Amino acid sequence: MVYRKISEDLKSRAIALYDQGLIPDDISNLLGVSTRSLSRWRSYQAAYGSIIPPPSHQSGRPRILDAEQVLSVSEQLERAPELYLDEVQDWVALKMQTVVSQSALAELIRDAGFSYKMLHKAAAERDEEARMEFREWARDYVTAKMVVTADESSKNNRTIFRRWGRSMKGTSADMHAGFNRGERYSILAAISVKGYVATRILVGSVDSQEFFDFIISDVVRS
Repeated sequence: MVYRKISEDLKSRAIALYDQGLIPDDISNLLGVSTRSLSRWRSYQAAYGSIIPPPSHQSGRPRILDAEQVLSVSEQLERAPELYLDEVQDWVALKMQTVVSQSALAELIRDAGFSYKMLHKAAAERDEEARMEFREWARDYVTAKMVVTADESSKNNRTIFRRWGRSMKGTSADMHAGFNRGERYSILAAISVKGYVATRILVGSVDSQEFFDFIISDVVRS
């Protein structure tokens, strides 16, 4: 969930709904707040008699960026998730005329709900409008029993090895295994809601001509 400033009035409404007997999940869906936030406001109410806790003498300096600027940073990351911290730092400096350290920026981004993860590539050439039109057409004219999906997979002697592991910090996670790939097998399969429509297993890799022949010879004629 993207960071946003929640008004005191909305917090009070959430507590009032809880006092009336609504469960936290319903309040979350109705007001668009998290159940964790609701629990925190209730604890403040019980401890201090107010949903806003008193200021702490241990609290640090206020954030350099306000809620609107944090939202702008979040929107920029949604448009360009591949940006490094120094690039986000430069963007903030140019866009908002504000200097923010990378450590403060990393904390701000984390608090806004973003995490660092492996990128998933999406084709830049795809037409989102055409995709939406296709979804609407499929929703109106296509039923589940009309759909057949096909894909290809492959296996050799190294395919079964696990790709992630654990080791002590500062050391690599090593697994002793052979590096011989062995014979490569490929499988083509087409499936519908009724089960497998067609399958084909062959030695080696699958090229476009092989896949086309599988669709025409095995799937269409099945």
